[in-house]
Amino acid sequence: LFFGFVFAMSQGFVAKFLLKRFGSTDLGRSRLLLVCAFVLGGGRFLAYQTENIAFVYVLFGFIITALGVVNTIFTADTSKIADPSELGGLFGILGSVESLAGIIGPILGGSLAKIHPIRGPLSAVLILYGMVFTMVYWGYESIVGRAKLSVSSSHDKKED
Repeated sequence: LFFGFVFAMSQGFVAKFLLKRFGSTDLGRSRLLLVCAFVLGGGRFLAYQTENIAFVYVLFGFIITALGVVNTIFTADTSKIADPSELGGLFGILGSVESLAGIIGPILGGSLAKIHPIRGPLSAVLILYGMVFTMVYWGYESIVGRAKLSVSSSHDKKED
């Protein structure tokens, strides 16, 4: 209940506030994504370092908020770069991939936990968030910017 409520609030209010304040440009959204990737990885790492359940809940509040912001940015940018006629299919594919990740993640986490109950899954999560951070740092802004220009120019050609 707590996590669902925090996730809903993060997408409804916090993400809206952060995007209004910092996300008016591709560069601003990229920087916000970098901060969120850092919070996601850093929060998971810190959660494994403590036995204080209250601290874990506070950390996961930040983690879930960062995840909600990332979701909102990706959804908004996807809707801007995709052709309107392809948007439904694209979101369907993205939803399917997200569901598949929800199946594969626990299986992979359980397998890694056999190697080491804490370091195995934690290392995988930190590596994946590190990859997200690196991909956003090295190309998200330029890829999204180019894609928006490409879609707008192709959309303008259709109107002519």
